[in-house]
Amino acid sequence: MTHTRLLALALLVLPVAPVSAALTGAALAAPASTLGGAWKGKLDGFYELDAKFTVQGNSVTGVLRFAKMDFPLRGIWDNAKNLVTFKYTYAKEIHTVKATLRGSTLTGFDISPKGKQTAVSLTRVTTAGAYVMTGTVRDEKGNPIAGVEVFADHTAYYDMNAVGKTDAQGRYTITLAHQPGTWNAGAYLRGEAGGQPFEVRLSPDNDTPFDGSKGAVRDFTYKASTGATGKVYTTVAHSAVELDYETLEFTFTPDGPNAAGSTAPFNRKFVMGSGVPDIPLGRYRVSATQVLNGVRQQLLLSSRLQKNEATSVLAEFTDDSHYGKTLELFLKNP
Repeated sequence: MTHTRLLALALLVLPVAPVSAALTGAALAAPASTLGGAWKGKLDGFYELDAKFTVQGNSVTGVLRFAKMDFPLRGIWDNAKNLVTFKYTYAKEIHTVKATLRGSTLTGFDISPKGKQTAVSLTRVTTAGAYVMTGTVRDEKGNPIAGVEVFADHTAYYDMNAVGKTDAQGRYTITLAHQPGTWNAGAYLRGEAGGQPFEVRLSPDNDTPFDGSKGAVRDFTYKASTGATGKVYTTVAHSAVELDYETLEFTFTPDGPNAAGSTAPFNRKFVMGSGVPDIPLGRYRVSATQVLNGVRQQLLLSSRLQKNEATSVLAEFTDDSHYGKTLELFLKNP
C-alpha cells in the first residue's frame, strides 16, 4: 500500500455525537454516554475502517485502527449544526475531517493539507445480546423520536410478544422470552395533530425475522410522506357551481404543527377520482383556486369547522367509518 493511500485512509475516522430531537424538531441534549463505542466506515465506498471514540461535552476523542495501526483523533462537535470538525496528525501533517451526523450515519470529507477532499462515511456499530432486541426510532432527518412503542412478536407462538418504549434519544431495548424460534419487529408511533390523536404502524428498516437466541438490532425510520395522512373530499355548495377539476388547486397552511411536524404551507392539485390524497393529519387553513374560461379564479369555501363561506377557511380531519380520516370542503364560485 502506498504512503499516500495509507495517509488518506487514516484521515477518515471521525466519531460524532448524535443529534437528539423530538419529531417536531425541538433539540434535546444528548448525554455523552450515548456517543461512545465502535464505528465502522469506508473511504470512497471501498476501504474498510474501524474506530472507537468518546465524547465529553463538545470534545471528541478517539482512535482509528487501520492496517494494524492506531491513529489518535481529536475534534469538536457542533450540536446545533450536527457537524463535527476533527483534526489529526500523520507524518507531521495536520488533516481535517468535517462530517455531518444524520441518524446513525456520519458522512463528510477528509481534507488534506493541500485541500484535496476524500468522501468518508461511518456508521455506528450497535450490538444486541442473546434474547435482546435493541435499536433506535428516528425521522427522515435523523432526529430521534421519543415515546414510540416498539414490540417483538414470536413467529410461532400466539400472543408471545415483548414491548418497550423509546427514550429521549430514540433508543429502546427489549428483553425477549427464552423460547426457541424467530421474532418479528414492529412499532407504533402515536401523536397528536390539530388536537386530534393519530397512530402510525412502523416497519423496521430491516424487516427480516431474527433468531431470538442471537438477538438483533432493529432500527425504524418514520417517513412523514407515508405516515399519518388523510384524504380531502370536495363537494359543490349547489348545482350551479362551475368547477374545472383539471386546474383545481388547494393551498394548505397548517394551524400548528401537522403530523409531519411541519407548519409550512404547501399546495396540492385535485386528483380525479381521489380528491386530494395523502395530506398529513392536522388542522389547516385552506384556500382554493381554479382556471375557468382562461381566468384564474379564487373560490369560496366552507367546512364542517367553519360553515361561513370565505376565500380561506379553517378545516380539520374527522373519522369516517368507511373512508378513514377525511377533511371535507364545500366549494362555490365567487
